[in-house]
Parts: sequence; structure tokens; C-alpha cells
Amino acid sequence: MVRVYFTQQAYTDLYTFIVHYEDSFVELYSDSGIWAEDQIIYNYQKSAENLYGRIYESIIVKMSKETILGRKVIGKAMELSFYVGSRLIMIVYSENKESNTRWIEFISIDRK
Repeated sequence: MVRVYFTQQAYTDLYTFIVHYEDSFVELYSDSGIWAEDQIIYNYQKSAENLYGRIYESIIVKMSKETILGRKVIGKAMELSFYVGSRLIMIVYSENKESNTRWIEFISIDRK
């Protein structure tokens, strides 16, 4: 198995997406007058945590395999796109064959 590491930029990309996801629903339902407003917001916060975990775990599983199918070479880096549910995950990574490691450099997340 290949060891997978995230750069600070990659962590920031993933974290920023999740924060924006959560904040959009908090803003939408705050002061909405719906009697279950707090429960709705709480459910979206839990949904954001779950989404973070699913995306993170999917990246680790795909990137820790010895061979990655479907990647594109971009100079010294590689790009891989895949779906987690309806979310398109695009990552740019580099690898070091001698140390058996891959570094996730950049993460982009979009809807299908």
C-alpha cells in the first residue's frame, strides 16, 4: 500500500468546501421561522461532517492503491477525477516511487 499525505493546501481545499456547504444551509434556515429550524441546521451540520468523512476516506482508498487507473499526467503531477455520491472530486497529486508515497496537492469539489 502506498502512503498518502495531504499538503496544507489540499486540507484547506477540502475544509473550505465543507465550511461553505454547512454555512449555506445555516444561512438559509437561520431566522426562517420554521419551528424545527434548530433541528434542520443540526442535521445539515451532521451532513457536512459525514460528507467530509466520505470524501476524505474515498481519497485515501483510491490513492493508497499501487496502481491508479484513469489518471492524467500534468507535467510532474497527476490528476484523478472520481465521484463521491453526486460530487465530482478532482485531485492533483505527486508521487515518489522510492519512498512509496503520494502527496495530494490540490482538491476541487463540484456537483454533477
